[in-house]
Amino acid sequence: MIACTLLAGACTKNDAEEVNSVTKKEVIDNYAALVHQNYLDSYNSALTLQATLQSFTNNPTQDGFDQAKTDWLAARDIYGQTEVFRGSDGPVDSESNASWVINNEGQMNAWPLDEGYIDYVTAASDAYAGFSAYNGGIIAGTEAITEDLLIGKNEAENDKSISTGWHAIEFLLWGQDETNPAELKAGQRPLTDYTTDANKVRRATYLNVVTSILVKDLKMLVDTWAVGGAYHTIFMGLSEDQALTNMISGPFFLANEELSEERMLKPVDLTDGIDQSGQEDEHSCFADNTHRDVVTNAQGIINVLFGSYGDVSGASVYDLVKQEDATLAASFKAIADAMMVKINEIDTKANNNKPFDLLLLEESTSNPGTIVAAGQSLKSFGGNISEAAQKIGISVNSVSYTHLRA
Repeated sequence: MIACTLLAGACTKNDAEEVNSVTKKEVIDNYAALVHQNYLDSYNSALTLQATLQSFTNNPTQDGFDQAKTDWLAARDIYGQTEVFRGSDGPVDSESNASWVINNEGQMNAWPLDEGYIDYVTAASDAYAGFSAYNGGIIAGTEAITEDLLIGKNEAENDKSISTGWHAIEFLLWGQDETNPAELKAGQRPLTDYTTDANKVRRATYLNVVTSILVKDLKMLVDTWAVGGAYHTIFMGLSEDQALTNMISGPFFLANEELSEERMLKPVDLTDGIDQSGQEDEHSCFADNTHRDVVTNAQGIINVLFGSYGDVSGASVYDLVKQEDATLAASFKAIADAMMVKINEIDTKANNNKPFDLLLLEESTSNPGTIVAAGQSLKSFGGNISEAAQKIGISVNSVSYTHLRA
């Protein structure tokens, strides 16, 4: 279940709601339940996508192709909210050598990718898609397409030689987006790639194998966060302040750096892609779904800080801050709500013929617009998160996060 309707504003607790006294232990318990439920929902949506793709590749039709895209989009909306669990020294991206570490974030969600590493691309896109570097990609090769092969090849050449994850699946469904953003079109991969093309069988195999990897990656995260799971046991055994530090570090990292800087403010000044549009540096560039990535990532931040996702709702960081300083808490909530209004404006624009890649073409940091305004508001909110954390005796900062940037 998706946490809430991601439309007009942040899904936070009502300003007038009276907060009973809560303990740090209750906040930690609620967070652990929230993380597990979000990963479980993401896993279940990936299972739905997997079944649709298996049906499509068994009998490729336009209806099946369209349904696969619909299911990918629905699954991304749920997964997007899990990205807030990064940067928390947790199993998804911790680089420690502990037995509970999975560190599969890059296998699930690395970007941007050189499309030519996977499949055919246009010669005109050589500068940013790897036309000459990879000579048709893995699909044009002869190696058997297996999970081990794709996992082994992921980022094997460089940080853009991506062979697994959401965006590999996205590329295999939509294909390159080689139209100018003003044409309001996503990638235009033809159905014939799965019906008559010489590499149709290898392409279908790749699609099913890469999806199987994603499903298994999500299942590992579901299992480790389940009560009694490897990381759930570790997390619940941390000191209360350490557990709170970990859980607040995720929203801080996403707000202060990864989402605001890497995915919003930085791309407006980049020029990779057709007509120097910068669209190669938008997160879901093939499906033109970056506006939803931004909204759901930001919603994940709200979910954690205010302790609510789907049917999971309970003691939160916000509640702890309110107990210490009601004035600061009220300001914190108002700023969060205002930030989400700006974030949701990106979604509104996309739904009214102004997709993210077109906004990228129109904006820059010296000519700011909707993306820059939202990105700056989000980055500023990172400072508010740090301030709120300090009020409850927790310190978060950006020093240790540089290795996590996509």
